Amino acid sequence: MTNDAPDSGATLPERVLKLPVYLMLALTREGYRHAVKSGVKLRMPHYVVLSILANSEPCSQKEIAEQIALDKSDVTKMMNELESLGLVQRVEDAQDRRRHSVHLTTKGKKQLDSSDRELNESMRDFLSALSEAEYRQLQHLLLKALRRHDARFGKEAISQPR
Repeated sequence: MTNDAPDSGATLPERVLKLPVYLMLALTREGYRHAVKSGVKLRMPHYVVLSILANSEPCSQKEIAEQIALDKSDVTKMMNELESLGLVQRVEDAQDRRRHSVHLTTKGKKQLDSSDRELNESMRDFLSALSEAEYRQLQHLLLKALRRHDARFGKEAISQPR
């Protein structure tokens, strides 16, 4: 694994390095950069929406917005993007034309499967400094911290191997 960060010779102050939230933000930023360089095709919010639909379709745009904690207008924009790519299909509610149920298309299911592989390979490479046990521990600790504040992160253990 290569370090593409500029080497100014200076490290961040210890008080900054002691802040887990700063470290998580920095790791997220670097993980995103790595995914882009790796050629991951689907952005994370799109991947999350496709994953939600794979688990419980059809969903309304409102339900999706609640699950991913985004504003409805942001989800509408995302649905427009996903629909233009042929990954989802919105079906107008016969009772209320303002509401749509969202379905994963066959192309969307294939893209989700492909993205699963791409993202897992990219993250495996990105976090290659961690052993398998450390990787699992990182997942566990992040989920534990998140669950304290947000029930969307569930209670069950992660079942998918990395």
